[in-house]
Amino acid sequence: MSGSRNDWFPTPIWLFKLDDTQEMNKQLLETIYAEKIKDSSSKSPNILGWQSVDNLQQKLSFNEFTDIIQNNVIEVANFLNWDLDKFKVKITNCWAIINHKYAYSSVQNYSNSLLSGVYYLKIPVNCAGIYFNDPRPAAQMIVPPIKDFNMWTLPRITYKPYEGMMLLFPSWLSHGVETILSDEDRVYISFNIGMIPIIE
Repeated sequence: MSGSRNDWFPTPIWLFKLDDTQEMNKQLLETIYAEKIKDSSSKSPNILGWQSVDNLQQKLSFNEFTDIIQNNVIEVANFLNWDLDKFKVKITNCWAIINHKYAYSSVQNYSNSLLSGVYYLKIPVNCAGIYFNDPRPAAQMIVPPIKDFNMWTLPRITYKPYEGMMLLFPSWLSHGVETILSDEDRVYISFNIGMIPIIE
């Protein structure tokens, strides 16, 4: 007699591959490096990295990019069956990070947001990945020997970035960045999504 299985409390991560974005990416990179020249001091939680101000979504050069974010977020919202008649999704903050050799990011998550995302602009070959930890810490209290890890037993999953890749994930999901060993810059944009109630 075999039993049935129900999988509850899944943790989704959405991956979008953006095509034909060379011109947009070039404009974004120009804006980001101009921001670094204006303010070269490091504000990044990433060790050995530089982080911009967190309102880049307000810049004219980011208009095409923020439109893409909005479209992807709506796709996610529809999948999750959010009631978009009662609230609007909004990019609450958006910032760029330039990581140099040996930079990394410790584990973090974001409060007061629905979704968070990252978009990769400049990625060296064999670049370090972004990893996500199992959000159930108690699941690692005692672990038996495992033949092959799968989606039910992995304690951590890593995505190897490439230029034009965007990830969206729940803001409560803890994540970090592996140590970068390339001599070239690793440039990406992070953002958070919040909500605004619709007043009838």
